[in-house]
Amino acid sequence: MVIALAAGMRLYMLGVWPPGPYRDEAYNGLDALGVLRGEHALFFPANNGREPSYIYLVALSVALFGPTLFALRLPAAVVGALATLPIYLLGRDWFGRAVGLFAAALWAITFWPVHLGRIGLRAGLLPPLLALAIWLGTRAWRETQNKRQATGLWLMAGAVYGLSFYTYLAVRFTPLILVLFAAYLILTGRRERLWSGGRVLWFALGAGIVIAPLGAVLLMDPTLIFGRAGQVSILSPEINGGDPLGAFLGSTARALGMYVWRGDDILRHNAWLGYETLAPVGRPVFDWLMVAPFVVGLVWSLRHWRRPAAALLLIWQLVMLGPTILAEDAPHFLRAVGVLPGAVFFPAIGLGLLWGWPRLPVAPRRAAVILLLAGSAALTMRDYADYGRQPVVGYLFESAAAELARSAAADADAGATVFLDRRFPDGWPSVRFLLDDNRYTAFSPAEGLPVTDGLFVADGLFVVYAWPYDSLEFLAAIHPPARVDITPGPPARGDLEPEPYSLFTRYAVTPNPAAAEPVATLGEEFKLMRAAVELTAPDAIAIALDWERMGAAGSLLPSLFIHVLGPEGMAGQYDGPLGRGLWPADQWREGLVVGERHALQLNRPFNPATDTVQIGLYWPETGERLPVLDARGNPAGDAVIIAPEP
Repeated sequence: MVIALAAGMRLYMLGVWPPGPYRDEAYNGLDALGVLRGEHALFFPANNGREPSYIYLVALSVALFGPTLFALRLPAAVVGALATLPIYLLGRDWFGRAVGLFAAALWAITFWPVHLGRIGLRAGLLPPLLALAIWLGTRAWRETQNKRQATGLWLMAGAVYGLSFYTYLAVRFTPLILVLFAAYLILTGRRERLWSGGRVLWFALGAGIVIAPLGAVLLMDPTLIFGRAGQVSILSPEINGGDPLGAFLGSTARALGMYVWRGDDILRHNAWLGYETLAPVGRPVFDWLMVAPFVVGLVWSLRHWRRPAAALLLIWQLVMLGPTILAEDAPHFLRAVGVLPGAVFFPAIGLGLLWGWPRLPVAPRRAAVILLLAGSAALTMRDYADYGRQPVVGYLFESAAAELARSAAADADAGATVFLDRRFPDGWPSVRFLLDDNRYTAFSPAEGLPVTDGLFVADGLFVVYAWPYDSLEFLAAIHPPARVDITPGPPARGDLEPEPYSLFTRYAVTPNPAAAEPVATLGEEFKLMRAAVELTAPDAIAIALDWERMGAAGSLLPSLFIHVLGPEGMAGQYDGPLGRGLWPADQWREGLVVGERHALQLNRPFNPATDTVQIGLYWPETGERLPVLDARGNPAGDAVIIAPEP
């Protein structure tokens, strides 16, 4: 049941929330595609270097489901859900069945592990393997009757521990856990048991055999070991500002406070509390319902430090905070991921003590535990829903690039020839992962579209995806007769960019419809071939306009106005360039029909009985409107009045 809950929290809308692949996810996907092409490696050097295990799991997922966002994240979701089992087993053997069950439940519902199971990053593999290795070590430690079985368990524990080195770089701190725990056992009079039966040697043998291939690769190029760590270390003067002690103390305080006070502020790792305020705060590891159980569990562990399980739990937390303490941006939930499987035991211990508290009747105390867990699950779902609605999350996960890839793929499936500005596959790894190379033709705007005599619709349907902020002279390759529908892409924003911007413009070139009379002629240069208004919501309308230019464009270009007017005045409007400024009208060839679409949000509900939609052109320098001739060539004022379609 707990595994099913964990799976549901991670699999629900997995390919939609978060809304697109973060760059690190996309790079994992690209390497997975390379694996499927036969490009095998034990360490992938791209993107600052990455351990291989998650990439090979993604390769299997992509082989089954194709290069989709769902396939990219499915291994994280499955492993995250299955991790409830070793966490339960470890908690059961350390603190009893109830604590094990509560720890597994907390793993299933707590925001941090849930989010790790919904993003395709390799860090999510470390916690379950670490928990499994420690549980196997616990079983081996307690096996004193059957020497052969104990040896097998130690070898298995070492092998699983060795596998964890193929997950995420924070694992490199884990040998310190073993060293400190061994010192603890020696200092507490357990030296003989530590060394009896070759325990350490069998564990080391299992780990060494598994680690050796990766170790050989890393030793051949030590920069793969230390390169990324050196870039983010607080020991670097560029980061600590010449005060390494102050940086260390501040980082330590922030890392310790992440459990119940303030977590990671980086939105790709965590949600913000109060994201609509000027000073959003990263969600702590445990929500407010788990603060008291966490504190109780922590105090209990400190008081019972002579118990090996409690001591190992405390050592585990202190050591695995090291990767985030010693790096910038503490607390950093990816770098601190090694603490996670152990962290859930503190509130689990607190819940276990409440569950068995003899001073309260059985029914109230058990109801309290169930309500606390249910409330915590509800808070996670609420916060994740809020997280998914935050516009900046879409920017961080490059949802616009994912939309470009999906749109281009749909166009290719519809039989269109797709031209893609090469900056998109070169600059956005998500585009390269989600869109097969054989489904588009890349082009350089400076060199023009890769056609000899231009685009002729008689030769097929064409769709061009362009970067909106360079010269659009390559669009001159579109020859009439044809229709060009202009659609702006969704907004994007980089980490260091202050304002969002439309990532791309889509130009769909289709056959020109049969010759028809224009709805109106505006001035001497422009025919309005179609004007359709649709009420999309009580307070929103969509306007579709088709234009055709007559003769050569003048030196000055008019602007377009769309006004929604009623007795109370203006309810909504657009005032701006023709074609939304995405293709200047002076570049339109005579005989081309250019389509544009506008979505207007009104300041009140639209009233068909009293409201009108007025469309026209005006000179921006003077505000003078161009005269309008109706379909029969009769003067019709300075605006075209259109009624919304029912």
